[in-house]
Amino acid sequence: MKKVLFIIDDLGGGGAERVFVNIANGFAENNVAVDMLLGKKQGVYLPMLHPSVNVSETGSTNFFVYLRRFGNIFKKNNYSHIFTASHYNSAAAILAKKFSGISSKVYQTHHFCYPEKRKLAYWKGDMLVKALYYFTAPSADKIIAVSKGSLEWLRKFSHRKLPNGTFIHNPVLDQNIYQLAKEEIDFPVDVTGKTILLNVGRLNEEKDQLTLIKAFALYKQKNAAALLFILGAGPTGKQLEQYIRSHGLQNEVFLMGFQQNPYKWMAGCNVFVLSSVCEGFGNVIVEAMAFGKTIVSTDCPAGPAEILENGKLGYLCPVQNPEALANAIEKAITQPLNSNELVEASKKYYTNTVVEKYLQTL
Repeated sequence: MKKVLFIIDDLGGGGAERVFVNIANGFAENNVAVDMLLGKKQGVYLPMLHPSVNVSETGSTNFFVYLRRFGNIFKKNNYSHIFTASHYNSAAAILAKKFSGISSKVYQTHHFCYPEKRKLAYWKGDMLVKALYYFTAPSADKIIAVSKGSLEWLRKFSHRKLPNGTFIHNPVLDQNIYQLAKEEIDFPVDVTGKTILLNVGRLNEEKDQLTLIKAFALYKQKNAAALLFILGAGPTGKQLEQYIRSHGLQNEVFLMGFQQNPYKWMAGCNVFVLSSVCEGFGNVIVEAMAFGKTIVSTDCPAGPAEILENGKLGYLCPVQNPEALANAIEKAITQPLNSNELVEASKKYYTNTVVEKYLQTL
C-alpha cells in the first residue's frame, strides 16, 4: 500500500502551498494514505485539506531542525514516497534518507526561479541555496518541476545535469471556481463604464506590482476610463500605498489585500495583468484563462510564456518596463483574444488531470 508524505514549510497563501493541497487532496480522493508535515502548522489553506489527511509540524522551518527531526519521522511511518517543496526541507529530506537508511523515495518538487538580475544583497543566501542544490538535488529519487522552464533554470542554477528531473504542470483548476465566481464583488468605487484591470499575487519584489502601477499611470494618460485592482498582501504593500498616494492614484488603483475568493474578481475583470520578474509557473494566469480573460504578462522566467504558448494565448512584454507593459495593456483592451480558445486551453490544468500524472509517478 502506498503511504505518502508531503513536506512544506506552512500552508500560507502561496502558489506552491495551494499546489500541494490540491495534490494531497487528489491522492486522498484516490484512496492513497496521505500525511502532511509542516514546519509550522499554520496558513489559510489548512481548512482546505481533505479530512483524511493527517497534519503535523516540526515546530520550525529551520534547516537543522528539519534535519534532526526528519529521520525519526521517516523511520516511524514507513512512507513509500516523500514529496518536498522548498530548498531547505528538500535538502534535509534527501540527507535524512541517506543517514537513516530508509527505502522511501524522495521526490523534490521545484516551484520557483530567481530573476535574471538579482540584488547583490541576496548573494550569501543564493550561494547557500546553490550549494544545497549542487550537493543534494542529484540524490533525489526524482525532481518534479512545475514547468519545463523552471527545470531548465534549476539545471543552470545548480550546475547539474539532473537526469532525475522532469516537469508536471500545476494542478490549478476545478469546477468550484465557477460557483465561487458567482459571488458579488463589493467594489470600493463605482465601476460603471470602466475597464477593469486585475492583478493577483503576493506583494513583493518578485511580483513587481510597482512596475504595474507605473504602467497603469502611463496607460491612463491616454485612456481615462480604467481602474486597477490588486489582490494580495506582502512586504511591499506600504511602498505601493505610498506610491499610489504620492502620484494621486487613490481613486484609480486599489490594493484590496488577500482575498479568499479571487475568482469573482477574475470573472469580473476585463484584462488580467501579471508583472512579475520571475515565476516558476503562474497559477493565476491559468485561472484567468479559465474565465476567458485576455492576459498581459511579463516574459519572465520561467512559466508564463510556456503557459501562454509564447504569445499565442496572451500578450507578453519585457520585465520591469512600464512603457512596454502599458502598450501591452492597451493592445489587450483594444484587441482582446478569443475567450473560448482561452477557456479550452486552460482545461489541461484541471486538478484531476494533473493529479493523475502525479499518481503515475508512485
